[in-house]
Amino acid sequence: MRRIHYLTCALLALTWTAPLVAQQPTGSIRGRITDNTTQQPIAGVTIAVGSRSTQTREDGRFTISGVPAGSDLLRARMIGYAQINQPVMVGAGDTVVVDLALVAQAIGLSEVVVTGYGQQRAGNITGAVTAVGDSQFNTGRVISPQLLIQSKVAGVQVVDNNDPGGGLSIRIRGATSVNASSEPLYVVDGVPLGNGAGGGLSAGRDPLNYLNPNDIESITVLRDASAAAIYGSNAANGVVLITTKSGGTHQKPQFEYTTSASASSVTRLPSLMNAAQFATALNTYAPARDTLLLGASTDWFGLIDRTAYGQEHNFAVTNSTSDMSYRLSLGYLNQDGIIQASSTKRVSLGLNYSQQLFNDRLNVHTSVRGSRAVDQFTPGDVLGNAAAMAPTQPVFDSSSSTGYWDWKTSNAAPSNPVASLTLARDHGTTWRSVGNIQAVYRAPFIEGLTANVNLGYDLARADRTTFYPNNLAAQVRQGQGLLFLANNSQTNEVLESYLGYSPSRSHGPGRLDVVGGYSYEESHAEYPSLRETSLTTNVLGDNGIPVAGNVQNRRDIVDYKLISFFGRMNYNINDRYLAALSVRRDGSSRFGPGNQWGTFPSAALAWRISQESFLQGVGGLSDLKLRASWAKTGNQAFQDYLQYPTYTYSDGQTQVQFGNVYTTTIRPSAVDPNIHWEKTTAYNVGADFGFSNQRISGTIDWYTKNTSDLIFYVPIPAGTNLGNYVTTNIGSMRNRGLELSVNAEILRPSATGLRWTASVTAAHNRNELLTINPSRSVSKILTGGISGGVGNNVEVLEPGVPVNSFFVYQQRYDASGKPIYDTGTPTNMYVDQNGDGIINDSDRRPFHDPTPKWILGQSSYFNYKRFDVSLTLRAYLGNWVYNNVASSLGAYQNLTGSSMPANLHTSVLTTGFVVPQYYSDYFVEDASFLRMDNITVGYAGTYRGQQFHLFGTIQNAFTITGYSGVDPTSGLNGIDNNIYPRARTISTGLDIRF
Repeated sequence: MRRIHYLTCALLALTWTAPLVAQQPTGSIRGRITDNTTQQPIAGVTIAVGSRSTQTREDGRFTISGVPAGSDLLRARMIGYAQINQPVMVGAGDTVVVDLALVAQAIGLSEVVVTGYGQQRAGNITGAVTAVGDSQFNTGRVISPQLLIQSKVAGVQVVDNNDPGGGLSIRIRGATSVNASSEPLYVVDGVPLGNGAGGGLSAGRDPLNYLNPNDIESITVLRDASAAAIYGSNAANGVVLITTKSGGTHQKPQFEYTTSASASSVTRLPSLMNAAQFATALNTYAPARDTLLLGASTDWFGLIDRTAYGQEHNFAVTNSTSDMSYRLSLGYLNQDGIIQASSTKRVSLGLNYSQQLFNDRLNVHTSVRGSRAVDQFTPGDVLGNAAAMAPTQPVFDSSSSTGYWDWKTSNAAPSNPVASLTLARDHGTTWRSVGNIQAVYRAPFIEGLTANVNLGYDLARADRTTFYPNNLAAQVRQGQGLLFLANNSQTNEVLESYLGYSPSRSHGPGRLDVVGGYSYEESHAEYPSLRETSLTTNVLGDNGIPVAGNVQNRRDIVDYKLISFFGRMNYNINDRYLAALSVRRDGSSRFGPGNQWGTFPSAALAWRISQESFLQGVGGLSDLKLRASWAKTGNQAFQDYLQYPTYTYSDGQTQVQFGNVYTTTIRPSAVDPNIHWEKTTAYNVGADFGFSNQRISGTIDWYTKNTSDLIFYVPIPAGTNLGNYVTTNIGSMRNRGLELSVNAEILRPSATGLRWTASVTAAHNRNELLTINPSRSVSKILTGGISGGVGNNVEVLEPGVPVNSFFVYQQRYDASGKPIYDTGTPTNMYVDQNGDGIINDSDRRPFHDPTPKWILGQSSYFNYKRFDVSLTLRAYLGNWVYNNVASSLGAYQNLTGSSMPANLHTSVLTTGFVVPQYYSDYFVEDASFLRMDNITVGYAGTYRGQQFHLFGTIQNAFTITGYSGVDPTSGLNGIDNNIYPRARTISTGLDIRF
């Protein structure tokens, strides 16, 4: 009975106190967080009181409600800043205002970096990601956006072809494929360009030229697979995210005008004989032909190159209010090439507009860019003929149908390059527009939940016209004229919708950031073309379609779809322990049934060990984060419809004769119906470090990338398929490397006013082809076609060596270092590798490769009062180049053959080669170099209260190299075959803001 009494009293007491607990008085805390130095608001600061927390908005403001009345401790924390603990007293029903200023400790860690489908603080990234802002970009005459980051990112190789705005290639941690593309995926303001790797469609120059470099705010490179895996089947080669400039923070329109002018000149040309040397050689080795010499002294390269002038003008207006911002830009570029008949002109227009709606819950952003580029191309035979044409022959001949002198022969012979420059035409026009509209809605019912929709497009039209009149000497000998017309077009559409959940409160011991969504990409492209040879007239030139002996019409139509589901989860425990997981499921129309879908996961972990007690205050250490990641990505950047046979109609030259009747045939191609993804599995281990509050900071990474199911175009046994070659998955390769990047503020502004910041990058990559499936009877594949002879290849794809290794004989040298020439006893010239006493293809061996083993970069930025100086150095170590100009023109037989005498490369004065030795490793040269890419000097001032900046830039100031050819960066394949020369460019300009 007593127990029942006690229990009743306890229940009554609990009932009486329950309302008191439920009605415990509470208050609110609001305030604003700013940077102690800049006084600017800071977004994303975690504010916590007791068990309640939130994050600051874009304006730095925050509100925490439901805080129990009484005294407590408010904690403000953000990576890169010192944490503040502020005592507060909250009264029942009151709102307490707490404004705080955070002191920066490692400010670089708090910078916002654009990543796939979101943003992250730099200090919380778990993968290998590098962001380059516009203040770090390369300066001067920059036509293609990729050149802005050349030498700025460790592990990224930017290769250009020297032509103004010419096609560029980027390799991130080496090539991952042989026949598929190794170009990265480009994403501009959320729109993936093209339909996979690379930048899309153009008339012949770089596809990214549509994008005005002056409009770019930052370029972020996702270098490792874990960072890029969210893009799935397009991510094997890395991802480049480009963010364009938007409206500023000022509350009234601001105008900016930038103008510059430039002059460019040739830095190096092939080393060829002059008229006197050529005449001596001809009289020595072909005296019977001395009557062919006409006594001129013609510098053919001097007639086709020039000082190239350029101008650029950019105008932009920006504005913003509390709920709106925009930037409108207009650009004009006109740049001539250093070889005549080459130039590029571009007009570009860009608009970025953002609008906040519904009490800032809905953010709508629109980005639209468009351009028209008109490109003139040097006719394709000009450079080769300038090298081979005899310097003793004149330029003009009044008795010729063209007015230019040429060899009068039906045999193969060099042609007058000036005639081609004057009479041939090669030009293209590219129209392109890329844009999107993005909407982000912040849900009111679930804190931290956002809904995102991105609708984008990429429209391109590329017209190309090539015309060679039928009276040019080379055309008289070959095709009696050529007309080629192409009107290519491509339309890409993308729809992405995804949810994001990133609440300010903790889930367990840490904070959660989740993204999940759906993507749909569709592409339609048409490639119509007309090719005519044996032209009957030149009257119309490139302005019409003449009657011709051979006419080929072609029209290819390609449709492509990519459907994807993706998700990512980041987990952050006090910025100390970080984890990131992602997965993407892609379905591509490029594969047949059963091979269309692929899954691409990734996982990454990071530990900020510098926050552990045992490393606090050790050696000035301000940050040390260890990272490890694994990911699987795919590559589908190759031709469409490879799983189906294609049928080709024969033309007038390839018909089959039955009796007296010529019959048109339809020929099917060989096909592998099971062709599928190339797959890359990658591992990365790295560390981010900083000292003295990030005055010195950097990263170091080790990685390995294993690519399987490589796509090869290989020969197959007769009768096993519908052709002699087929495209199929048969191989594997590996890239393994080390990357280092260090940034330092060497001198801080003091009484002298001098500031010096510098960055150094170093990257080592080792590529190796691992396997070619032996069951297909393929042990090696020759590649690397060269000029000279018929069907000669000097590179090989062979397991155990790097891709595209040079495949040559081992030259023997005498005591003086001169190559031995002895055609009577070839074993005296070359090493007999297999000891059979015969020199043949079995004695060729892999010998170096074109890819640099080390890529080094150094950038420095100096500021002194109103003056600024910046410079960029670049070095390649261990890259080799095959000097094809020397090998094809480096033999005296060029004077005595059935063709007319061709000029000689001066290497023949050393080698004494009479018969060309195309496979001698003498022509494979160490092309390591040190180049000063960029030197800029500027002065900033004001005039009548308006800001201006004067600047002058020298690009390609000097190159130190032992390579004897035109340029030690001779493309990706390392074959220097009459490439476009590199220019030294001097530019000056003015930037005005008002």
